[in-house]
Amino acid sequence: MQNNKNTIAQSLYRGNPIPGSYVLYRLPGKSEKSLMSGTAFLLADGLPLLQERKGFVLAPFPGSSPVIWLDAISINSYPSGDLLDNSITPVMPDLPGDGFVPEVSGEEYMNQVDSIKKLILEGTAGKVVLSRQLPVELDKEFNAVRFFNVLSDLYPEAFVYLASFPGYAVWTGATPETLLRIRGTKLTTMALAGTRKSGETGEWGEKDVAEHNFVADFIDMQLKSAGCQNILKSEAHSLNAGMVMHLRTDFSADCRRDQISDIVQALHPTPAVCGWPPEKALEIIKRTETYERGYYAGYLGPAGEDTTDLFVNLRCMQLFKGKAIVYAGGGLTAGSDPQKEWDETVLKSTTMLSAIEKMRNLAV
Repeated sequence: MQNNKNTIAQSLYRGNPIPGSYVLYRLPGKSEKSLMSGTAFLLADGLPLLQERKGFVLAPFPGSSPVIWLDAISINSYPSGDLLDNSITPVMPDLPGDGFVPEVSGEEYMNQVDSIKKLILEGTAGKVVLSRQLPVELDKEFNAVRFFNVLSDLYPEAFVYLASFPGYAVWTGATPETLLRIRGTKLTTMALAGTRKSGETGEWGEKDVAEHNFVADFIDMQLKSAGCQNILKSEAHSLNAGMVMHLRTDFSADCRRDQISDIVQALHPTPAVCGWPPEKALEIIKRTETYERGYYAGYLGPAGEDTTDLFVNLRCMQLFKGKAIVYAGGGLTAGSDPQKEWDETVLKSTTMLSAIEKMRNLAV
């Protein structure tokens, strides 16, 4: 039976396998860290994950890159403490092409915000999520596993990971946003949108509430259309995520195991990372941003027969030899202020930048 299952799964792969792949991860609110090792594969187009198999999925923002599936050979758990095993330090790839990383200035970004805001006011879209890249030089002594430990310490309520696919990609991050979590037939997810500095008090602004409602309404609609039952929705509340605070609405529902792939495809990408309506927002994003997002604003996480934990790949960076690319963005609506939108991306980038700085201080 196992050989038959492997044969079926193999027919869903494309391209060459990626041996020696692994992912370190720590679930939100947990102290236990896990190391999943195995061979990774690129999944056939349209597949969000493999059901009834244990592994880890790394999926892109639409139209950017293939879905990567890590078929788990071994999973080791570490109850607490730092992981310092040098044998699992990833080999960083070279920057592709000539090594040029497009980076927009504050002025350019704010001009982009103005252009998109005009389209929103004209009725072309209701919300568009605009993002940017920030290239960062890394110290020669930079150790990705130690960086994973630092992220775990700094952001205990985030999903923290380090994913290494040799010769293909190395990513790391600490994301606050759940795409979906499955326990048996019980599904939970969240709408996470609207941003301000941690510690701010008082009522949320009209722009942030409107941005959040796009996401909450979308998730409610998609869960219903996917056939989920007993859908429950919380009131919107504030969530601290490092240096920023977001508006969050929680959802729970009942679903069948054979619905999970359809639900993943229905939810991704949410208006929190793309916009509304999705087709128009995607068109504007691709026309405006000067790079392909790849796995930024995609989703990732461990999946298995009984439990699946998928998270939106935010507050993340891609690792190369001597350099990292940090990603940050924000949702634009009719009420967006260009300077505030730029400031929001600066604030969000501190999730990775403060961890890099802490690494440097520890090395002194």
